[in-house]
Amino acid sequence: MVVNTIYIARHGYRSNWLPEGPYPDPLTGIDSDVPLAEHGVHQAKELAHYLLSLDNQPEAVFTSPFYRCLQTTQPVAKLLEIPVYLERGIGEWYRPDRKPVIPVPAGYEILSRFFPGIISSEWESTLIPCEKGETEQEMYARCKTFWPLFIEHVEKEYPNVECILLVTHAASKIALGMSLLGFANPRMSLDENGNIIRSGSCSLDKYEVLRKSYDITEEVDNQDQTALSYIPFSNRKWVLTMNGNTEFLSGGEEMNWSFDCVVEAGSDADIKSRQETKKTSSPVPEMDETPELETVYISVDIPSDSYKEKTEIANGAILQYSGLDTDAPLFRIGDKLYEGSWERLVGTELAFPNAAHIHKKTASLLTSTEGSKPMTIDQNTELSANNDSDAPKQEDNAKIPNSTNEDDNHFEDKEENQPEKIYRIKERIVLSNVRPM
Repeated sequence: MVVNTIYIARHGYRSNWLPEGPYPDPLTGIDSDVPLAEHGVHQAKELAHYLLSLDNQPEAVFTSPFYRCLQTTQPVAKLLEIPVYLERGIGEWYRPDRKPVIPVPAGYEILSRFFPGIISSEWESTLIPCEKGETEQEMYARCKTFWPLFIEHVEKEYPNVECILLVTHAASKIALGMSLLGFANPRMSLDENGNIIRSGSCSLDKYEVLRKSYDITEEVDNQDQTALSYIPFSNRKWVLTMNGNTEFLSGGEEMNWSFDCVVEAGSDADIKSRQETKKTSSPVPEMDETPELETVYISVDIPSDSYKEKTEIANGAILQYSGLDTDAPLFRIGDKLYEGSWERLVGTELAFPNAAHIHKKTASLLTSTEGSKPMTIDQNTELSANNDSDAPKQEDNAKIPNSTNEDDNHFEDKEENQPEKIYRIKERIVLSNVRPM
């Protein structure tokens, strides 16, 4: 087996990016080794749940040893139950003229105290960045040198691992990606349209290897196909299939950095420069194609703090969820994000999206749904959310028919109505111990 899929993520939102202080001192005592803001911690959880929702999940994490990267890695490691290794070769880029010092990250002994049970000691860094700082060319050369040594190391130590995640910094994330794709320098465009690798906080890239034409041929048997399946790293052709993805983040893309910036990523000068150019900054490019979404109806019960009041969900609010097979899934309902324990209730509900009233033909279908095939709901699918805290009232709002409450006059309504689609929904999601985020 070979490593054929590589995710590269930038750390989450740093505490010193907040508009106002006071800012916490680095827990490691190392200059600029700042922790994440609370917002960054939430981003890391969202990243973890997004990775959990993917079919091709990373089997190991290699992280820059700076504190903010380990904080970003922690929920991923816990949720996916995969090992974490410190790798200085993907560490932060610091220029030689940086004042007052070039930060050197803490080692395993110190970091394992802050992240007990998370970091594995069974890994030695592939490369060590120059502790006197690097020019842009030297940093890019470091990334180009890093890849073959690192992949060889991974495949030797963990021959069954095919998909990995790297958690790093803005400049390193871009340089690692551009060098993996074979570009001469990190400032080049990805295509003729001038697109570049985007690097917002907690953004995610995905690189996949293309198989060479000679790997699988019709003339060889299965045993020979297995023998030919190994491709030397120097012969692997990589493609970027996910660029700076932040669709899973409640705040979208934030603090994007590129090599066109003249200041260090996340520095005081960087933040000041962003504030001055905020009004003239380029918008985030839109996706070329609108993703296909499936609309279904479900019920979500959100407990209220008061028995006299119920939690309202706006009609048509979008529901996104991930991690239903975990103890603390994330739910985004409209513009609010929730985390909490949950349970499934037994029951069946019917939704008629196109039916404002009950008609004779609709009523005749009610008895035919018992044998219909249940509809499954995939993770990370956008859904129309309905508030079901008051079941009879909600059914009216959600256009779920209730034959006991309908006026007989509706059955005589002769207006033309489109055929209804019937969804049979087996489960209702009930959140408890909800903690708005």
